[in-house]
Amino acid sequence: MSDFHLIISSLKSRYFSSMLSILLTAFGVMMALLVIQFGNHIHERLSKDGQNIDIVIGAKGSPLQIILSSVYHIDIPTGNITYDSAQKWMKHKHVKYAIPLALGDNFKGYRIVGTTPQYIEHYKAELQQGMLWSNTYEAVIGSSVGLKIGDEFTGSHGLMDGGHQHKNKKYRITGILKPTGTVLDRLILTSLDSVLDTHGQKKISEHHHDHDHDHDHDDHNFEKPEITAILIKTKNPIANINLPRTINRDTSLQAANPALEMARLSSILGVGSKSFVLFSGLLIIIAALNISAGLAASLENRLGDIAVLRAIGFTKKRIYKIITAEGMLLTSSGIILGLILGVTAFKSLGLFIEPLKITAAPLHFSKEYLYVIITVLIAGFIATIIPALRASRVDIAHQLSRNI
Repeated sequence: MSDFHLIISSLKSRYFSSMLSILLTAFGVMMALLVIQFGNHIHERLSKDGQNIDIVIGAKGSPLQIILSSVYHIDIPTGNITYDSAQKWMKHKHVKYAIPLALGDNFKGYRIVGTTPQYIEHYKAELQQGMLWSNTYEAVIGSSVGLKIGDEFTGSHGLMDGGHQHKNKKYRITGILKPTGTVLDRLILTSLDSVLDTHGQKKISEHHHDHDHDHDHDDHNFEKPEITAILIKTKNPIANINLPRTINRDTSLQAANPALEMARLSSILGVGSKSFVLFSGLLIIIAALNISAGLAASLENRLGDIAVLRAIGFTKKRIYKIITAEGMLLTSSGIILGLILGVTAFKSLGLFIEPLKITAAPLHFSKEYLYVIITVLIAGFIATIIPALRASRVDIAHQLSRNI
């Protein structure tokens, strides 16, 4: 009988113990890989969505909330600001360019964002079909929205599906963007005037006309235009520090630094990630102990068989290798199963994590994966050392005499 058949026979004789060791190892590996994969993906998405945005200006409130709602579109805005107050900072001498955003409505959970074509240019997005909007209530959609050119829809009030529908205000799709791997993929983009008109506010074009001619029209039915936030790219790093300080000190607006707020958020998320890592490490340790205990327990019933193998010519080294191979086979099986479960769980969980749109996330087999695999293999090997040494040092004469 070959060494391999001896190993398989031994594992079959303690089926439940072997399966428990494999499952514990697999769950430990799965948890570790999920933490790594989600961490990598979230970091990549945060970096892409926040690229080249130095300052975000919005209504007074939480800076983090302003960033999450205006840059990542995963929170509720702190409020609106008047377009007049925003313009001062949009035209500031230290601002390279500024992108206004007007939020407030959605279509089936996809946010309708009033903005300018520069928002699309900022992310270097390209049209896959159609053209940009040129009139009020024309819209360009991200690749994940799922509508076609020429489709018409009405927005619902609020940023979550289920709000009051603006039935008398129909949008028409004029363009579809290519996938970008950024927040644009799940947004519906239109002109500022479209969003303002929907909410009974004066259009930007009309507002400019009034200012240019320095007179008032009989427009008491229309409110002055308000937007949600401004995304700003500055001309130099010094402005990233000085502008927010000035705005927060001297105005009723709130300026937030995306890099600073994301660093704070990462530190918060890091605490949760460490908890999962510790938990997965605990599972791997328990699995290693179970492998060691299983091998040790099986040896009690196999010492006589091992003595016979020694008597017929098996060397200590060969016995040591057989017992070690048993433990490493259990460990390797757990790693393989853990990798399969980890990949499957990552893709499956993405279906329920809409804000981050994990479903579109590619799998990145980074060096952290290799570290996990090596760590588990080392733990499995250490777990087999004592049982393997004991088996290789069995007293042949004593065990054979007990078998007689």
